[in-house]
Amino acid sequence: MIRLVFESSDPGYAITLGPAPLFRVGGNFIRQGPEKSVVARYRNHFWEVQERHFTRYDCLDSASIHFEDIAGDPSESFGPFVRFWVADGALYAERNLFAKFMEESLLWHCYPTDTYWPIMVITQADRTD
Repeated sequence: MIRLVFESSDPGYAITLGPAPLFRVGGNFIRQGPEKSVVARYRNHFWEVQERHFTRYDCLDSASIHFEDIAGDPSESFGPFVRFWVADGALYAERNLFAKFMEESLLWHCYPTDTYWPIMVITQADRTD
């Protein structure tokens, strides 16, 4: 299971989403799976979660990322990443710029493959034990 942690500029204030098996980030929404309920909305450069506003979220659990096209066909899977975070539409995995949400087109630019996708899916990393 994975969790997304949203932190505020208010010292010590954070909201954690999950644990859940996956999160789908598409357009201006984050949906928590498997039920796909909307748990966060992106408006005016802020993520709105439980009526609070955040500029960043972190995944502190080992997770993999893949992208999907409009038909639901997936890209290759990337990771697992021990930690990643999203700030101002840029996703950093293990301290490297990995993807950027292009607000004008509502597409994710995946830098390793130089491809564009409407949906990013964050899943629990496969265990190798």
